[in-house]
Amino acid sequence: MSVDKRQPPQRGWAATQGSQRSDVTRKALLASGALSSLLYVIATDVVAASRWDGYRRTEQMVSELFAVGSPGRDVLLPFTWVYTVLFTAFGVGVWNSVRGNRALRIGAGLLTAYGLWNIMGALYPLTLGDEASVPMHILATNIQLALMVAAMCFVAAGFHGRMRVYSIVSLVVSAVMGMVAFMAAPGPNLVLDISERISIGAFLLWVAVLAVSLWKRPAADRTSQLQAP
Repeated sequence: MSVDKRQPPQRGWAATQGSQRSDVTRKALLASGALSSLLYVIATDVVAASRWDGYRRTEQMVSELFAVGSPGRDVLLPFTWVYTVLFTAFGVGVWNSVRGNRALRIGAGLLTAYGLWNIMGALYPLTLGDEASVPMHILATNIQLALMVAAMCFVAAGFHGRMRVYSIVSLVVSAVMGMVAFMAAPGPNLVLDISERISIGAFLLWVAVLAVSLWKRPAADRTSQLQAP
């Protein structure tokens, strides 16, 4: 009888420990999103750009830094794989944080797909001075942009209140500036580069804000808080 009396507390303790470990894993996965945004900025505009003498951040595209023939490519090629792993982990973290919310689950799946699609960008990079590399790079980039826009739309639909408003504003800024950059191409020119960096920056910041928003939610009450006004 004494053994039976001790079993419920033991099971409860084991369940609590398991829940705590799961929440730690969830938060680590979400932190990968904020880390991926920070590393993207450092790897591109700080490290890779500094390796290219004469590179003008105010007039040249970020994608040029990733191109074959770019002096910064030897840095950004391994970074692409790191970013892919971190962002994919972030998508899984969002998925684990939004149980019971279909729109956010779809958004999480799209974020995961966006992270994995970076592999295609690495397989079809631009080649400096080679126009033949442009069509496939544009196709890979446009698919990734579609995944990004769709993910932001579903996340905005899944939240209520300030996070929904912020997601909509970030989506509009990123999409509009992306279209401005597209219309200003080919470069180099001031409008192209500034609008592209604003578009990328709006998305990177949104990822970090989403990670923080979900990271601080109590694990036991995430769904109800997500639906709060």
